[in-house]
Amino acid sequence: METKELLEKLFDEKKLKVMQIFFDNPEEDFYIREVAKRTRVPVATTFRIINKLRELEIIRETKIKKFKVYRLNQTKNTEFLQDIVAQKKSALNDFTEKAATIDEVETIILHGKEEKNKANVLLIGHNIPIDKVKSFVVEIKESYNFTIIDLTLEADQFTKMSEMGLFPGRRTVLFQK
Repeated sequence: METKELLEKLFDEKKLKVMQIFFDNPEEDFYIREVAKRTRVPVATTFRIINKLRELEIIRETKIKKFKVYRLNQTKNTEFLQDIVAQKKSALNDFTEKAATIDEVETIILHGKEEKNKANVLLIGHNIPIDKVKSFVVEIKESYNFTIIDLTLEADQFTKMSEMGLFPGRRTVLFQK
């Protein structure tokens, strides 16, 4: 079992998502709504999680006039937690970052679940350069020994195919403009 998977089973997945944002961006300040949007955790839940992390001195709060921003508090405790929680760059994350640089890509969706050595990915946009996508797929295969099975669609094609029930099951948006 992978470390991240074990942590998600032991701890609340929402807390891990919120902590991950701060660990991935230790020098950045965040508003609560920004954290909620990036993690897709409801604002009220994000507020409770951030308050708990603040009490534990993992995150520090800064007041700017009537607003509050939050940042990772660099302590021995956060270093310890970061070693445990910090997610190694995964093949799927790497592919998503690369594919998101293609201007024509509007949305990237994980279809189904990411498995140990492969993932099905839908790239939605207008006139997406397939050769560029294929080069990223090859890079990921060579770097991680991980297979990305990609399907490039126009937005209207995706909508129609979804209506026809051709994409049943779990869909996770990895990137959206």
